[in-house]
Amino acid sequence: MSVLVGHSVSDADGRILTMDQSLCDLLQRSAAELVGMSYADLTHPDDVVRNVADVESLRVCGGPVLVRKRYVRADSSTVWCDVHVSRFASPDGGRLIGTIHLVNPGAVDRGPESLWRAARRVGDLMIQRRIEFGSDLFADQAWSILLDTYLAEAEGRLISIAEIGHSLESTGPLTERWIKALESRGWIERTIWDLGAIQLTADGLTRIERLLASQVV
Repeated sequence: MSVLVGHSVSDADGRILTMDQSLCDLLQRSAAELVGMSYADLTHPDDVVRNVADVESLRVCGGPVLVRKRYVRADSSTVWCDVHVSRFASPDGGRLIGTIHLVNPGAVDRGPESLWRAARRVGDLMIQRRIEFGSDLFADQAWSILLDTYLAEAEGRLISIAEIGHSLESTGPLTERWIKALESRGWIERTIWDLGAIQLTADGLTRIERLLASQVV
């Protein structure tokens, strides 16, 4: 479980412009101290490389990307948070908008990396199942589309509808029908920068991660 703490606004390079007082309190620093600092300056050294890579992969008006990381507070203690980051255009180069949730310590072992590993195990099992028993009995197109899209996002990739069709070994019209069915349920959507690619909606992501959480070992 996680609890919403607040929001931050940074420039395109990640230098903090403003944040909620609740975040200042969490980090044990004043707003005056935080403004001008980079989000990387507040991130645990072991989490910086992954955090920076995730943020740099963001496209304007794309995402958001979810980063689970440790913030380092003024007293040198650390606190785990889930940060949803989106990148938006602005006249002076762009803005990074962060929505920060405090993570229950007991849920840390169910973070993005463990969910990605669970998704990869499920995906590999589906491939082996098709090899052993054939695609005619074990196609499961809707779940395959959702899982492939989840893996692409977790790995910082953009997945195209053509790639989905190749993975399903299906024709273009059949793939398109499955895509439309999942769109109608509000679980996937076409990306605004490339209508030939898809991404999960917030509801789709939540549902998939609920399922994957049961597979975390």
